[in-house]
Amino acid sequence: MEREMTLERKIFKMGNSYGTTYPKEVLKHLGVTAGDEVTFENLDDGTVKISKRKAIKLPEGIDTEFIEMVNEIVKENDSVFKGLVDR
Repeated sequence: MEREMTLERKIFKMGNSYGTTYPKEVLKHLGVTAGDEVTFENLDDGTVKISKRKAIKLPEGIDTEFIEMVNEIVKENDSVFKGLVDR
């Protein structure tokens, strides 16, 4: 069984956002390197679960460029889509 460890980092201001660094032990544990994406899940007990984002296998005939284009359209029209929920 792997030993649990507690590591600390400070939060710093980055423009209008906030950021931090990741200890190499955490990156190794997650199996991530530069360019990989992670997800954050807020849990009911006040903790946050960080996971490596799993690669999605696209259906045959659908390429990543198409998905990126759709994601961009959704981001640009987020308020429109949210407004449709109330209709």
